[in-house]
Amino acid sequence: MKRLTELTLTLLVMFAAPAGAAAAEATALIVDSMGAISPPADPLTEAETGARFELGPDAELIVIHYASCAESHFRGGVVEIGALAASGDGVLVGETEIECPRKVAFAESADASASVVLRGDETRTMINARPVFVVLGEGVAEVEIMRAGGIVATLDVVAGMARWPANLDPLESGVDYEIAIPGAGGDRTAPAAVATGAGVTIIQP
Repeated sequence: MKRLTELTLTLLVMFAAPAGAAAAEATALIVDSMGAISPPADPLTEAETGARFELGPDAELIVIHYASCAESHFRGGVVEIGALAASGDGVLVGETEIECPRKVAFAESADASASVVLRGDETRTMINARPVFVVLGEGVAEVEIMRAGGIVATLDVVAGMARWPANLDPLESGVDYEIAIPGAGGDRTAPAAVATGAGVTIIQP
């Protein structure tokens, strides 16, 4: 099975729901799936609290739960996404503790400052020196890394992922960067900085 190897996650969530709409809260990321699963569990999508997946006898599902900070690998049975953890009545192939995810909200308007919502008191998204972005959903073709108003690198989104180019030097520690999502109405940005051990950055348009 194809799996994400970077287990430390930073979550970037861009709120696009209409005013007054109550968006359901996603509490887990589906990392990978294989075999007969109902309803379908597509890799690199999120699951809400209360979601249930029925796995065929040989089907497998790997999820990362945002509250328990764990990656769980299930085979067969029924897997349920709870508010605090994922559980299943089949085989638990393995479970690994990971760094707790963070969530960052881009401002609704491109002209507004980014609103940052994190599990701690940080004011910036901590990213890898060679960042890897996972883009949930459609509509994002590029992810930009900016510094002092200039573009450091533009990463193309291919099959839901954008990777730091191998021919570029890594980002520098102790430097203020911005993550930008280009759009017709202007870029949406969020402040970022490099941290040792930081892993995948997840963006939901």
